[in-house]
Parts: sequence; C-alpha cells; structure tokens
Amino acid sequence: MDLSVYFNGKNLVKTRDSGLHFEQKTTPDLIWCVAFTITDLIKNNPSLEFSDKDIRGSNIFNSLMQDYFSKPSQENAENEYNKVSSYQLGLLAFTGVLKQTANRPKKFIVKEFDILNFLATNDLNASKFLGEYTEKFLKDNNLIDVFNKYKNNPNQNNHLLAKESYWNWAKVNTGVRGDDRKHTYRVFNKIFNIFCNRNRIPGEDASNITAGPCPYSFLIYNRKNFRDKDKPVGMTRQEYKTDVLNSIDSEGVVGTLLKKAKNSVKDRCNGDSEIKDPLLGYHLDQGVHIHHILPQHSYPEFSLSKENLIALTPGQHLSRAHIKGSTKTINFDFQKICLKTKFLSIKDSLENNDEFYDIQEFVKILNTCFDWNIPMDINIYELEERIQQL
Repeated sequence: MDLSVYFNGKNLVKTRDSGLHFEQKTTPDLIWCVAFTITDLIKNNPSLEFSDKDIRGSNIFNSLMQDYFSKPSQENAENEYNKVSSYQLGLLAFTGVLKQTANRPKKFIVKEFDILNFLATNDLNASKFLGEYTEKFLKDNNLIDVFNKYKNNPNQNNHLLAKESYWNWAKVNTGVRGDDRKHTYRVFNKIFNIFCNRNRIPGEDASNITAGPCPYSFLIYNRKNFRDKDKPVGMTRQEYKTDVLNSIDSEGVVGTLLKKAKNSVKDRCNGDSEIKDPLLGYHLDQGVHIHHILPQHSYPEFSLSKENLIALTPGQHLSRAHIKGSTKTINFDFQKICLKTKFLSIKDSLENNDEFYDIQEFVKILNTCFDWNIPMDINIYELEERIQQL
C-alpha cells in the first residue's frame, strides 16, 4: 500500500478547530487496537455509525486492553480507556480514514476501508502509517524545515530548536492555554520519535537525545505484552508461557487475532499451498491448512507472526509437517522445506514492496529455530545464501 500517495492528497493543516492531530497516547499499537476493534464492529454492516462508547463497549477492545496491554479492567481505569479510544478516533478522523458524522456524542463512519484494514493488521503497519502521516503533517504545518535541520545534524541544540518551534506552533494552532508546556512536550515526544525512527536518527528520551537511532520500542504504548519474551520476575520462561500465555489464549484474544492472521495468509496464497512440488505431497484443489512452522504450543511468541504461518494442503500438513498426523509433533526435515519456501514468499513480498511480510520477524524465527545469530539488518540476498544452507 502506497501511503505517500494517500497522504499527498490530504490537506493536514491544523488549526484550533480542525480536530485532533496527535496526542500523548498516539502510538502504533493503540491505533492498531482501535482499528482492529472498528473492523470487528462493522463486519456485518460496513456503513455502521459508531461512537467512542461503542469502542469501549467492545469485548475485543476490553480484552486487548487487559490482555495485550496488561491494563486493569475498564471500571478501574475508565479515564485511561476513554483517552485510548477517543484519541485514536480523533486522529483517524483527522487523517480521513474515518468521517465524523455527529458531534455530541461524536459519531463516525469508515471512509477509507483499505487503510483501516491495513491498520487493523498489526502495529507495524500502523507505525508505517504514522511515519507517512507525520512527514506530511510537518510539511503542511511549516515545521518540516526545523525537523530536517535536526535530521541533517542530530544534536541537542537542534533537538531543542525543533521542540521550541513546535511549542510556538502549538500555542497558535492547538487548544493549549497559558505557559505550561508539559502536555505539549509530551505530544512533541510522540511526533519527534516517529520522525526519528522513520529516518533512523537519534530520538528523544527523557528530554535528551538517544545515543543511537530511535528504537521502535520508543513509539509504542506498552513495551511489555504477551508477544514479548519478557517475563515477570521470579517466573521461569516455561512457566510464563504455560501459565500466562495459555490463559490469555483461553480468553479468546489470541484466537481471534490468529484467525485473522491465518485468513490473511490464506487469501495471500489464493487458497493454495505454498509448496507446489508433487514429490512433497502437493495435489491441486485439495484445500488449504495454515501451519505454524515453529509450533504454537512451544513458541507462542511467534503464534501471530505471518512469517511463521505457511499454507499447505491438508495432506502436506497432517502427513508431512507433522508425524503420524499428530499436531504436537514436528517433522524437522519438512520444517526446513517450509522455511525455505516461506522465505521465497517473503522475498517476493519485499521485491514487490507490498509490506505484507516483515523480514526482521522472519530473522527472529530463524535465529530461534536454529540458534543462529543473524543480524536484524541483513539484506535479503545474504539471507537467501544462508537459508540455502539448510
């Protein structure tokens, strides 16, 4: 999806009365969360009008807030839930993905279904959306020059110049009152770090610039969630996987997200196996199973990764990928074939620049599977040579 084309057609000039452009809770993972909730709300009626209250009343939204972001229930954190939902809806309306249809209470309809579905896929897509949006927003609001000055020479002085320029702009074009800069600086942090992450330059951490390029972790709402390998103090990794991850899955959040991920891979492959060699059990028009290359029960951290999902015929899945049809077993020789084949699908995605797959996620899978130490910035051709050694 060419997001630059989308934003080039938008006028993102901000005034006091033109909506919400950014907030301190503008993050890729929260935008993904709300976009995913909206797709669930409108699945039976694409023209459905919905409100902030509808988002907060969604079981999907509440499950994600509690299980994905480790937040308390809504009744114990009402203000937090309100900010999360309303801020994302405001930004989606400002960017034209949604259209606001009423004011009190605010109601919305979906205007750009392709963009919404792109955002609802994962937080990485949402970060790409925010990167393109931020670039265009800075241009339209005459802030790009001072940000580019920092990009060309990322030092503390140029960082402060960008911060001061944003403050002066915000006093005129946002609802800020008085001389208290705290909230404005929190919003600046979000804009600045998205810009820095996109351009691979030092970002802002506690009002200072970082030693190296701004990491993705600086952009997100909650660095610890069930997809992370981090575990509570005093709990072994196996206990964490068994006691924590499995309990989340039983409540349906992972199941819902996994179904979406599997369906996206199935649609990508047009309902056909990715391994089309008859000597490897391929038969035309046999239907499709979606197989976890690294087993879900052993590697739940990759359970939602499309790079770990491969389309196989039912026969290939049950007779080749697993031993004697037991999904608790793995045929390691066929696993290598799956990884080689999946790499070709990922390579095709990268060469077509369609952003369906993430090469870094695939590298993590390879490193985990074979105890390798492939660097995250490896190029696709070097990775291809390494995979051919399997």
